Amino acid sequence: MSNAAAQDNFVAYIAAAVVVSLVSIFVFTWSQTRSNAPPAPEVSYSQFGPYQIETQNFSISASVAVETSRDDASWPNSNRQTLNIIFKKVLADTDVKTLKAANGLQLLQDALTKGCDTELHTKNVKAVLLTDFVVQTRDT
Repeated sequence: MSNAAAQDNFVAYIAAAVVVSLVSIFVFTWSQTRSNAPPAPEVSYSQFGPYQIETQNFSISASVAVETSRDDASWPNSNRQTLNIIFKKVLADTDVKTLKAANGLQLLQDALTKGCDTELHTKNVKAVLLTDFVVQTRDT
């Protein structure tokens, strides 16, 4: 009889181990899916503009977004006046022929980014992106 009782206890232990394993897998899976909040974005964007630039050869209407790291999110707003001056200067110095090239908008965005880095002696600006852009050339 002791052999049958030992076999019954063994089956009970196995059943208990299976139930405990299933419950722990369920709890682990549930806790992992509940705690996975979407990751915070690594970058921050600040809107600038619209700018109206008029020269003898062209007029430009543009708005830009300054991309910075999440840690530098407040930096563009604290340097807003200086950045506005830089953006207006770079837009006014734009060469229309270069702008009309296949990669002209990318070159302008790169010039805006480089202008910020050069004038402010910083690397806080990851990119300057054109969000709205209209150019009109004048016949001269």
